[in-house]
Amino acid sequence: MSVDLQPAPLRAAAAALDLLRPLVEALDGLGIACCLFDTADATLLWNRSFLQFFPEHAGAIQVGEPYAHNLRRFYEKRLDDLEKPAIERYIAEGIARHQAQQQPFVFSHGGRQLRVASLPLPGVGRIRLWRDESAGGPASMARCFTDVADLDGTALFDHVADGFMVTDPDHCIAWVNEPFVHLYGLVDRAAARGLRFEAVYRLAWSGAAPQEHPLFEQGLVVLEENLRFAGAPFEVPLPQARWSRVVAQHGPDGRGYFAHVDITVLKRQQQQLLAAERRARESETLLRQKSALLEATLERMEQGIMMVNAQRVVEVCNRRAMQLLDLPEDLMASRPSFQSVLDYQMAQGEFDHTPADVLDFIREGGILGVSQRYERPRPDGRVIEIFSVPIEGGGVVRTYTDISDRRRSEARIRHLARHDGLTALVNRDAFLESLTEAVHVARLGAAPFAVHYIDIDNFKPINDRFGHAVGDQVLVMVADRMRQTAKDGEVVARLGGDEFAVLQYRVGNEQSARSLADRLLAALAPPMEVEGHRLTVGASIGIALYPEAGDDADLLMRHADSAMYVAKVQGAASVQLYARGAPVLRSSASPSG
Repeated sequence: MSVDLQPAPLRAAAAALDLLRPLVEALDGLGIACCLFDTADATLLWNRSFLQFFPEHAGAIQVGEPYAHNLRRFYEKRLDDLEKPAIERYIAEGIARHQAQQQPFVFSHGGRQLRVASLPLPGVGRIRLWRDESAGGPASMARCFTDVADLDGTALFDHVADGFMVTDPDHCIAWVNEPFVHLYGLVDRAAARGLRFEAVYRLAWSGAAPQEHPLFEQGLVVLEENLRFAGAPFEVPLPQARWSRVVAQHGPDGRGYFAHVDITVLKRQQQQLLAAERRARESETLLRQKSALLEATLERMEQGIMMVNAQRVVEVCNRRAMQLLDLPEDLMASRPSFQSVLDYQMAQGEFDHTPADVLDFIREGGILGVSQRYERPRPDGRVIEIFSVPIEGGGVVRTYTDISDRRRSEARIRHLARHDGLTALVNRDAFLESLTEAVHVARLGAAPFAVHYIDIDNFKPINDRFGHAVGDQVLVMVADRMRQTAKDGEVVARLGGDEFAVLQYRVGNEQSARSLADRLLAALAPPMEVEGHRLTVGASIGIALYPEAGDDADLLMRHADSAMYVAKVQGAASVQLYARGAPVLRSSASPSG
């Protein structure tokens, strides 16, 4: 590996910027506009809300742009012809106010009353935040500044309704938000830290009445059965007839991420629906004349509800269910059979991509005699969670919940955990997983493969001379050129800093591997135009062939790294193939690209 010769303050600034990036994006969810500047008042980051509040910057603002240019567009939008001659004075006053501002103030712009505040960020520069006064008051802005000043995005999770819990690889709680504390009746966050969730669950029940103990024992059984399976939602009872639904996700580093949703209202509604259905079976007339309370509950529920009686007739279907399933109102008002509903969906292409065994089940009626929870992808891309509860004596109650946003969020979390945030290439951990799998498949008889370890030449001088903003754009262009050069299916990764790797499959011989390396060098050779600068980089590439250079992932990476260092010593834009028995030349004092 190359030694990181970047000065400690620059490394600290880059680390702070990486931490602030997701926080700046998260502020969009609070309706807060944000723009981040470096110590020279050059633009670093901004979010969508910033462009909504200040549309004059859309398509014009750039990374590295001086704050004065930003102000010029702002005032050109605001000033009339009489005031425009004074624009230079306004810009100078705006820069001075930006650099010295300590307290928020309110101004009008674009039909909004905007509260703006400016805050220095040590090691980074300065951040400005704007909030529409109609969307929240000064207290919200002050709290947001506290979150940003601490460089701790987790504080934003205190503003959501659901509880959140993070566990370490040993399954002990590392962090919870305030809604989690309230949901489980804890004194504060510290009361949960270091405990396993089962211990927190026991604490929540410690003061429960004796008659509630059977529910507590039931909850312990649910925990034991479900905590081992990440991603499978489960529900646990809480004292005083409350319920919590838990959804778990584990990251590749062993950390666990748990959402805890208070579903007490939903549980009560389900119990009301079941009781109403039991009463309805006793009287057909009562079923036709549903109580106003039940109908109001159905129409106001966030979930879709469908009730099918013992004769497989749809007795109840609320508006939300019709919306989620694209069912016509006239069809559902006719009290159709459940099979008629399935036939309609079949004709609309609802099940075109459904597996054959599931399709056979649907054709046979689509109802089981046991409780069932599953997810159904819709043709329009939404994901609907369906929960079926059989009714004593026949029939079923079904709830339909749109979980598309949650699935997209989970997919985004998984993507962020496996990809480099700057270049969107896979990261080191994901690359090593692919390499380990390639070794396993090759041992079973698959074609050999090659590992290319790539260090960018001449990158550090560019970074030192033009700054990290330009350096980051160079890395993005380097990544794009590598991605375009590699064949479909080959894995391109950023290992860190200016080091990259390519996993090349189906390598018949040494020349095949060298051919890809030569194409990579050729792709990187043309100059890059970045913010008016004409910049040139190259690469030193080390190649390790399987199985000649090793038969496990770690060994192949070390040998490819060693070969890359030999290539760098030989001169820029060089390729070196690792030869068995060759000395390992990598050292702690190796030069950086």
